[in-house]
Amino acid sequence: MNPILLIPFIGVPIVATIVAYISMKIGLVPLMGNINPPWTTPPIISGFIVGGWRLALLQIVIMLISIFGYFPFIRKQDQINYEQEQLLSGENKG
Repeated sequence: MNPILLIPFIGVPIVATIVAYISMKIGLVPLMGNINPPWTTPPIISGFIVGGWRLALLQIVIMLISIFGYFPFIRKQDQINYEQEQLLSGENKG
């Protein structure tokens, strides 16, 4: 278990759900009807099939929120991994 990535793992879906709920509640995107594309349909395409361009745009926004939500935590984890690699390579040389 990675404690650094636990924060966005829990937080990003909560934020994405709130953004989707509010955008549907205030009418920015249509409510999803009875159209069920196959589960393998990629995001954006499935949004367009189900709710037109506005739902596809919402999926893009949610993907961007997810990327920017994870990015600082992934950078921190990468920094930690890099420092550990430097320590290990220093031990192997000496």
